[in-house]
Amino acid sequence: MQIFLFLALLIAFALVLFAIQNSALVPVHFLAFHFEGTLAFILVVVFASGVLTGILMAVPSFWRKSSALREQKRRVKQLEEVAAMNAASQAKGKERSA
Repeated sequence: MQIFLFLALLIAFALVLFAIQNSALVPVHFLAFHFEGTLAFILVVVFASGVLTGILMAVPSFWRKSSALREQKRRVKQLEEVAAMNAASQAKGKERSA
């Protein structure tokens, strides 16, 4: 666990250094929008929008898998109940024949 904390601090330190070294203002033109900001800020915004896009693209797949897993768990529970009833009826049948 401590290794993850160390890595997080190392990455945060690297990001701070990156932001300090890339503080020049750059213009951004996108469609009708014109924006000027630091290079580090622009890169963070673009990276965050890419991560958000990736997450939104993955959500339907997660929902399908989650739904399939719930259905499989429900089916396993049904089969376990049937198996328990069969075992109980076989045990009663053996008691009667003995």
